[in-house]
Amino acid sequence: MSRHPSPPLARFAHALRPARLSTQGRVLGAALLVMLTVFVLAGQQALYIVRQDADAALRVQATAQLAALSQAVADPAIWQDYLAVRTRLRIPIDQGNLQHVEYVAPDGRVIREQASPPAVDRPDWFARLTRLALPVMQEDLIIQGTYYGHLRIQPSAHAYEDFLWHLGTRLFILFSLAMGLLGWLIHAMLRINLKDLTRLSATAHQIESGDYSVRIPVRASSPPELQESTRAFNYMSAALERLLTDLSEQQKALDSAASVSESDLAGNITLANDLFCILSGYTREELIGQSHRILNSGCHDPAFFTRLWKTITNGRTWRGEICNRAKDGRLFWTATTIIPIKGDDGQPQKYLSIRFDITQRKIDEAALSNEKERWQVTLQSINDAVIVTNPHNQVTYLNPAAESLLGIALEDAQLNLLSEMIQFDRVNGDEDAPACFLSSAAALHCQTGSAELHTRYGQHLAISYSCAPLTDQGGLGAVYVLRDETEKKELLDNLREMAFHDTLTTLPNRRAVEGRLARALRTARDLGQQHAFCYIDLDQFKLVNDTCGHSVGDSLLMDISQTMKDALPAHAYLGRLGGDEFGLILFDTRPDEANRICRQLVQRIRDFRFEHKGRRFTLGACAGVAPITQAATTAGDLMIQADMACYRAKSEGSGRVMLYEADEVGFRRLETEMGWAADFAQALEANQFLPYRQLIRPTSRGGQPHYEVLIRWQRDGVVEGPAKLLPALERYGQAPILDRWMLEAVVSYLAAQPDDNAVYFINLSGKTVADESFLGVVCHMLDHYGVEGSRLGFEVTETAAVVNLGDAQRLIHGLRERGCQFALDDFGRDASSFFYLKHLPADFIKIDGAFVRGMLDDRRDQAIVRSIAQLARDFGMHSVAEQVEDADMAALLEDMGVDYLQGYHIHRPEAFPYWQPVTNTLTAAGGHAVRPPHLTLIK
Repeated sequence: MSRHPSPPLARFAHALRPARLSTQGRVLGAALLVMLTVFVLAGQQALYIVRQDADAALRVQATAQLAALSQAVADPAIWQDYLAVRTRLRIPIDQGNLQHVEYVAPDGRVIREQASPPAVDRPDWFARLTRLALPVMQEDLIIQGTYYGHLRIQPSAHAYEDFLWHLGTRLFILFSLAMGLLGWLIHAMLRINLKDLTRLSATAHQIESGDYSVRIPVRASSPPELQESTRAFNYMSAALERLLTDLSEQQKALDSAASVSESDLAGNITLANDLFCILSGYTREELIGQSHRILNSGCHDPAFFTRLWKTITNGRTWRGEICNRAKDGRLFWTATTIIPIKGDDGQPQKYLSIRFDITQRKIDEAALSNEKERWQVTLQSINDAVIVTNPHNQVTYLNPAAESLLGIALEDAQLNLLSEMIQFDRVNGDEDAPACFLSSAAALHCQTGSAELHTRYGQHLAISYSCAPLTDQGGLGAVYVLRDETEKKELLDNLREMAFHDTLTTLPNRRAVEGRLARALRTARDLGQQHAFCYIDLDQFKLVNDTCGHSVGDSLLMDISQTMKDALPAHAYLGRLGGDEFGLILFDTRPDEANRICRQLVQRIRDFRFEHKGRRFTLGACAGVAPITQAATTAGDLMIQADMACYRAKSEGSGRVMLYEADEVGFRRLETEMGWAADFAQALEANQFLPYRQLIRPTSRGGQPHYEVLIRWQRDGVVEGPAKLLPALERYGQAPILDRWMLEAVVSYLAAQPDDNAVYFINLSGKTVADESFLGVVCHMLDHYGVEGSRLGFEVTETAAVVNLGDAQRLIHGLRERGCQFALDDFGRDASSFFYLKHLPADFIKIDGAFVRGMLDDRRDQAIVRSIAQLARDFGMHSVAEQVEDADMAALLEDMGVDYLQGYHIHRPEAFPYWQPVTNTLTAAGGHAVRPPHLTLIK
């Protein structure tokens, strides 16, 4: 037979293993086991007692049976009736009281009776279990002293065994019933009281499935221990829910901030979060199962990874920075922590890697390193002295410029107080040095300024400084930047002198005069003082410049300036405004007194004589006086008022002095002209000017007709002549702007009308004649529009030509080389006309209209006109008569031999046919509109 139990028994034995028993089974089994043990022990004890009692009873019974049997067989024994003896012996056997009877006669005969096996209720094993002791009783049969044999008996135990069997059976049944009842009671009690354990198990399974919010209700009928256990479980599940929530949030935070991966002991990736996939460029499927060598960038040597593996295989955490290569080949840096996950034996089971992307930090560190290197190189190479101090104002750094400035090496200066090495004085000398240089306390605010530096070697240097707080882990320090401004200060002093003084005459210049004038205006306004400003303009100075040269003119200006200074009182302030114009401020002076002083000064100038190479020159001057009172507005207005007064004085003749009076008619007229000049620039940009032309008709049939270009101003629907505008433009220097506008208007018109063969003459102002750049402007304009110079002519008034004789000669020669023609306008008006005629190579002489208008009534005018016409023929020029008003005048002029006629009788001025407004722009390469430099408007 096999020693292994059958399958049902095996399953039963397996089910009864303690590990598989529930709490109810264990408690119930333990209770039943205890009761069974008690029953067995009690049964054994009862069996022992019953056995003792049965043994004693059997012995007593055997003794009684032996005594009774001795009496019963005494008579047969005496009579030796052995049959009766046997019969008598058989009776207790049959009664079942004895098991064995034996009689031994005196003669040795043995009579035995043995009971046959009885019918018993008890099983054999029970008899073996009870093991009752059957005593053997024997007694000699002696009657009256005679020995009649020996009697031996052994009682029978089956009656006692059956009794014990029936008793035990009843007790076992009662015990089984008690056991069953007790087990049922225990089971019911446990089922009722341990119901919360079932709920606990179910709740635990729910938590295991992921429902961490489930809780067990605490029943009041539950035992206190289970109530406490239930509460503890609920507390535990709540804590677990919070913990898992926190862990989940931490995991999310970690996944969003760090790339996380796990690998086995061989370094093969077993887990990778999303950020790790994004950072590496690989998908999760591409990473799982791959070695971390897939990210090897080759930037680290093998020893680096050897140390890494040695650390983690020994169970220690490794931290460091690793350069990796992504799938697309780009490099990225990570701050990596590799944690060995250990098992129960303390040995690593896997490795957890947490990485933070520090690529940008590495880039910034590299940039910072490069920047630091550049700054170090910069600090070493700049000329400014840089000094760095610690919180105690002790020197910690000097750049080479600072070493040179202070005369000390960095090694010798370190940890020395800055205040012991250098001293500062403010520029004004009234204040102490900057606070950041004085004490060991750190500078709390940035400071800049200028000071005088005293080195310990006795040097005194003008410097500019800046100091700023510098914070670090050691506390608050400062950085100082010093610049040696000694040479710059000397240069600035010189420049300041030059900025406020005229380099030629050493007098204050216009800026200085304006500043002093503003100061005088403030004192007049605030203190009620009365001053005067005088505008002085020299006469005939340009004549000296043109005839003797600019160097001689400069000498003349220096001499006349000294003469003027010597003639002025001590409270006067004289300055040169520019050219031959001077400004004079008379402090604490009434207008009449200022007028008197100016007259004396003008007379002193008239008395001045200047000689050069045997030639003596006499200058004149005009002056305008503007009172400085409380009613005065600005310094600029005062200068304008004095200038207007000087202009009025100059218009009345040389040597005049004029006091400005705001209500005087002449000054109001000048102010009106100023308004015209102020509106000019705006009108020019708005294309309000129109070019007109008036025919210059030849008297001969083969002569070529010409036109004089005139200007008209169209505003508010009215076309006005230039009679009021041109004097204002001449006065305020804007006439050249109009001349250039007219030039482009005519040239652009000629370019658009190639079939027009007439020559168009443009009037030029005196300032344009003196402008050296005008010749280049004309050439540029002709080239730009592609117009021949022979189609263009210019008219210069006799006065403008005389004042700018050299410039006029240069301009005429230059333009005639381009084919342009020149006409001398208003000829005969000045007394010096014939003298300058031979110096001006003009093509046309335009006879002044004053002579032409009066020649029918005045023979002298007729003679002058005839003489000028003849003079023109003699000089090879053409004569032009202006202001021809009727046919008689035209016929007379033709008889005189005048070549060209011009006037209302000949042709009334008309607008340019097909005229398009001038845009004042040229087109540069690329199609962009560009204003030519010669057409820039100055407002």
